[in-house]
Amino acid sequence: MRWDAEKYDSTHSPQTNAGMELIAMADVKAGDAVLDIGCGTGRLTYELVRLAHKGAVVGIDPSQEMLNKAKISSSADNIVFMNIRAEDMKFKNDFDIVFSNSALQWIKEQEKVAKLAYTGLRKNGRIAVQLPAKDFCWALMDNIYSAINALGLEAKFKNMESPWRFPLKEDLSGFMKDAGFVNVNAFYKDYTLMFECINDVLEWGESAALRPYLFPLSEKMQEQFKYAFAMGFENYRTEKGIEFSFRRLFATAEK
Repeated sequence: MRWDAEKYDSTHSPQTNAGMELIAMADVKAGDAVLDIGCGTGRLTYELVRLAHKGAVVGIDPSQEMLNKAKISSSADNIVFMNIRAEDMKFKNDFDIVFSNSALQWIKEQEKVAKLAYTGLRKNGRIAVQLPAKDFCWALMDNIYSAINALGLEAKFKNMESPWRFPLKEDLSGFMKDAGFVNVNAFYKDYTLMFECINDVLEWGESAALRPYLFPLSEKMQEQFKYAFAMGFENYRTEKGIEFSFRRLFATAEK
């Protein structure tokens, strides 16, 4: 599944706001060496670079399309982007901070990544991660399933394996403790997402969550699916716009 880096980077991105909160939790110092797992187009990676301006930042992502977009904005001399999967990391005692914003849900081997992150950290290093929580957004999933039903695509998606893995906070805390982390703090935080119009909701969905569902469809059916998905959000329209809840899972820990 290929990513549209331009669409992802230009779309109104609520996960970026949560990412800025995560950066604050990571408490990045000027001389820190930082690893950004699932850096995408580098939107938050460059904020890490700004904070760790005397240190170094490495951003890794499995999507070359995303990294190509990230590299366009590269002007700092203390940042490196690498096209590798988190499951294939081979870092050892290289970083003061491991950071990952809204990326771990795409990784099935989360226990392995927790161990590799621990190995990549220096003594007293710290990790800060954020991803959508389990059952993170009823509105999103309800409208995906409604679009599937409306278009008679039940058989096509019947055996589709979920592209995501959403651990409970107890699971994520357990992964980290098993990897060797201490002072683990995993918690949920609820947000209200607000969009001005249906097109904004569609662009948000199409930039990430809808991609696994659009990928197997013809171009014509993709357009029908997007329309059916987007129009379902009219049920969430208020006098302020279109709004619905979204739960995220945060975790911090130390080596």
